[in-house]
Amino acid sequence: MDSTLLEVKKGVLHSFDGEAHEVEGGAYLSPEAYLRTAGELEALRRRRLDESNSLLLGLVFGSALLGLAAGYWLGRRGEDD
Repeated sequence: MDSTLLEVKKGVLHSFDGEAHEVEGGAYLSPEAYLRTAGELEALRRRRLDESNSLLLGLVFGSALLGLAAGYWLGRRGEDD
């Protein structure tokens, strides 16, 4: 078993405010494992946000180029008449 993960069948947990909580089944992470996991999740969230922002920027830029090309084409059609 990994030392950062503790599997529990049944037990009593005491919180810092003095309350006791009975638990049945579960897995508990050590503080180091919790902090590492939270950091990894935050990095994944930031990466997903960056990817969605770059996609939006690409769509806006592509739409601008398409509008520019369409305007140029329509403007050139008027000159031919």
